[in-house]
Amino acid sequence: MSAPSLRRPEDDTQPIPVVRGRHAAPRVRRTPGQWALLLAREAGIVAAIVIALVIVGRLVVGQVAFVSDDAMEPTLRSGERVLVSGWGEPQRGEVVLVRTPQDWGLSGGTAFARVIAVGGEQVACCDELGRITVDGVALDEPYLEGPTDQVAFDVVVPSDRVFVLADDRGTARDSRAPAAQGDGTLPVGDVLGRAIVVAWPPRGSVG
Repeated sequence: MSAPSLRRPEDDTQPIPVVRGRHAAPRVRRTPGQWALLLAREAGIVAAIVIALVIVGRLVVGQVAFVSDDAMEPTLRSGERVLVSGWGEPQRGEVVLVRTPQDWGLSGGTAFARVIAVGGEQVACCDELGRITVDGVALDEPYLEGPTDQVAFDVVVPSDRVFVLADDRGTARDSRAPAAQGDGTLPVGDVLGRAIVVAWPPRGSVG
């Protein structure tokens, strides 16, 4: 018997397939009109994003308001710019930007003041120590500048209204204004926002 051959048969060798690399996609050539349309679309997207951010910012932050007088010193000083948030309902003790009635005699149409009482509360001036009371309880007002008992009042704040006073009670026009109609309160809708921080010159949060 002959020994088996160690040679591979000629037809055992199969051609190795060659995988050719894919050709790069042809470069797209755009006309000037197509470029203009593309740029306009991208600009529209950017503008939509900016508008959305501005709307959100206005809802959360509200605006930057200018302090035009010294009625809120020392809390706010004349000439400062204050970041105001339009988010949420005004609460007692907060410094707010309000739309001022004509009877207050203030130019500009807006002013900063502090919420002293809200709807349903009875605010009065003053107890035997010259302090304002809300529902019979004297307020602790460390922010106060000067005496507060120049005008006597006793008001039950109607629903959806607020009673506001300035921190410098000797110089300001507020819910005590003699010419104010009715009880001197303001509609909640006339509260434009809460003072959050003194933006310029930088001085920190508003207390």
